[in-house]
Amino acid sequence: MENVQTNPNELKKQIEDNTHRWYSLSVVSGQEMLVVQNLQERIKKQGLGEDIVDFLVPMVNEATVSKGKKVIKPKKIYPGYIFIKTRMNDKLWYVIRNTPGVKLIVGAETRPIPLTDNEYQNIMAQIEKSNEKAEIFVPFQKGDVVVLKEGDFAGMKGNVKEVDAEKGMIVVNVEILGRLTPIAVAFDKVSPMS
Repeated sequence: MENVQTNPNELKKQIEDNTHRWYSLSVVSGQEMLVVQNLQERIKKQGLGEDIVDFLVPMVNEATVSKGKKVIKPKKIYPGYIFIKTRMNDKLWYVIRNTPGVKLIVGAETRPIPLTDNEYQNIMAQIEKSNEKAEIFVPFQKGDVVVLKEGDFAGMKGNVKEVDAEKGMIVVNVEILGRLTPIAVAFDKVSPMS
């Protein structure tokens, strides 16, 4: 009979990671904030507040134009996922897995696998990049046909000749007395032709 030596560490099934790390949870899409609230309540009841230190539902600002005005709305970049920063142990894993709305902790079946520092940095960089885009959102492009809403030329149509995103201005070519005349106006002083 073969003598098989067992490693005592392999027999220990308990999960014990005393470092706060980010973990990804798959949750019911559309209920991300509700799951975070449920988790916070359960953690408080169990007295595990020092173990879970942060929650993240990655959101970005998405800019759209509504009635000629820039509207910024938050948008989830990972629908159906939330992230928690926690020390992981058996009790926490049990509480998290059995929270309504949580499908699974992303990773291996037998033990949760934390995000690497690189994965977390990539998520944060994506949020920052998307928010920067929303800040310099330009509702008009060169060649668009717009209608002036205010001033001496209100109601006149023209083509967008130039766009200055930094200043929020466009130059519109308007026909006045048979000649094209460039007029500089702010984004909110014109509306797109529908």
